[in-house]
Amino acid sequence: MFDPRVFAAVDMGTYAIGGGWTTASPDNEAPETRKIHFFNNWESQPAPTVKNLSALLLDADGEMIAWGYEARRIWLTQGMAQRTAGAKYYHGFKMDLGALAENGSTEKAVEAAEDASPADGAPELERTDHASGVSPRDLQTAALLTMLLRQVVQTLLQQITASGYDEDDVRWVLTVPACFSDYQKAIYRDVIKNAGLPGEDGRVLLSLEPEAAAHYARVSGARHGDAGSGLMAPGSRFMVVDCGGGTIDITAYENDQDGKMVEIGRSLGDRLGSDFLNRRVENEYLLEGFGKVVMDDIREACPDALLHMIDQWERAKVAVRLDQEDNLNLLVPTAIDRKMGATGRRRLARRQNKVDDAIVLTPAQLHALFDTVVPGTLDLVEAQLNEMEFAQSNSDTPIVIVLAGGFSNSPYLQQAIKERFGTRATIVVPPNPDIAVLAGAVHFCYDPQTRARRSRFTYGIDTAMPFEEGIDPESSRLKTPDGDRCGDRFNIYTTAGQSVPTDAEVCHTVIPLFERQKEIVLGVYATRDTEPRYITDDGCDQLAEVTIDLSPVMRFDRRERAVRTFMKFGETEIKVRAELVQGGGEAIAQVRFHSNY
Repeated sequence: MFDPRVFAAVDMGTYAIGGGWTTASPDNEAPETRKIHFFNNWESQPAPTVKNLSALLLDADGEMIAWGYEARRIWLTQGMAQRTAGAKYYHGFKMDLGALAENGSTEKAVEAAEDASPADGAPELERTDHASGVSPRDLQTAALLTMLLRQVVQTLLQQITASGYDEDDVRWVLTVPACFSDYQKAIYRDVIKNAGLPGEDGRVLLSLEPEAAAHYARVSGARHGDAGSGLMAPGSRFMVVDCGGGTIDITAYENDQDGKMVEIGRSLGDRLGSDFLNRRVENEYLLEGFGKVVMDDIREACPDALLHMIDQWERAKVAVRLDQEDNLNLLVPTAIDRKMGATGRRRLARRQNKVDDAIVLTPAQLHALFDTVVPGTLDLVEAQLNEMEFAQSNSDTPIVIVLAGGFSNSPYLQQAIKERFGTRATIVVPPNPDIAVLAGAVHFCYDPQTRARRSRFTYGIDTAMPFEEGIDPESSRLKTPDGDRCGDRFNIYTTAGQSVPTDAEVCHTVIPLFERQKEIVLGVYATRDTEPRYITDDGCDQLAEVTIDLSPVMRFDRRERAVRTFMKFGETEIKVRAELVQGGGEAIAQVRFHSNY
């Protein structure tokens, strides 16, 4: 059994990425006094920070020139020479993973996949072991994530080994958005493998980002009001709203009598992170200000100058308030000014009350920008809060809303949440909310405090059950040695909304239908329906396929070739394993998650 001496975490965010670690010691047993080590000396960083940019600069062959802040520095200072040599700069690409599948358009997926071939400059990923139906675009995004993760892991390992520990002493945890599907998590597993992290079970864990932030909030001093109890106290009820660059993710918990967290809400999330403000600034306001012809020229000839303008906005947006009354000016870099020329400056001046050296964002435009993500965030909080209040047995127990993640520093977002929910809950922002997920992930890696989670869906497998005349459709009838069977039945393992202990496994036994059958292929299905009968019911999606090799037991009679199938739902990922009844031991089972889920 693996006995870690070091617990390390990597928070791979859309905008920034960082790592932290701690050691197994008596002094670190209490989370309130646990010492976490961070790396905060990144090359070309503008100031000490525990997170580097999620950025890569690759040459024409897809080889890495630089990453993080150093990649951005080179792109800003040597952009023309790098572009001439065929280099490409990548940033904010994490949320491209699985985006095509989520959009649900096969036609658009094919078009985008053709547009995002490996020839675009990113290195190709090794074949995926955990996901099937992966588009070229997802492979490209995974390859970029692999390269980025490898750099942070190597940086942390240099710190860890310099302190006298070995790579084999480390248990790792990576954070993932709560809104990620099991398909996206499966690709993450391939990224982890290709980045060189251990493949043994239990050596690398996944932690939901808001759940990691909850671990941090519990030890940060956040509490129920000025004189209230802390979030580690038995009976505490709190919601964590993780406001990141790519996503807003929400989970809700109630502490049991031992102070451990039991998930009481649904894991909610959407693509509402602050990075979408940046994209709208570029694709709408800068485009309108410069005009399409000039903007196309800027993107082609001086994308480094365009990046400089987005950086201005990135720094300025954290000061925008809900009651903003002043304009916000983004100064036009010299390279863009040259592209505009006199005609472009006159055009800009006419649009902006004679201002021609900056893009002026008025209070109305700033409100419209934040309306890109804030109303949707408030709706998610509302849905979670309604569910918490509906299930609350003791109305005297206050509810706390904890804001975490870099975007939670936004006064605009804080004010909007307090204005709408201030009478129903206590809203708190723990110290340094931008590192909440990373620091919480280290706590999670050391000692997970989650005792039970709620199942997002009803999960099960396709099973051939006895055919019921007049009920089951004729199209599903199978002739087998054991009589007529219905081949499309949904065999339920857990139901949507069910509270599942993190260490619980559900076991069902399956038997091959035919004598010469040398493997059992099972589809794993998910639906929001709590009582599905058929895998073909509306809303049922196949999320994975499990293939079980029966060759070790083919010498037995067919009915003795039974296989026990186990599913585990209480962890961050769904886990499936199989066991041969005859002879015992694990059966060779390959599980691959589908992109249509």
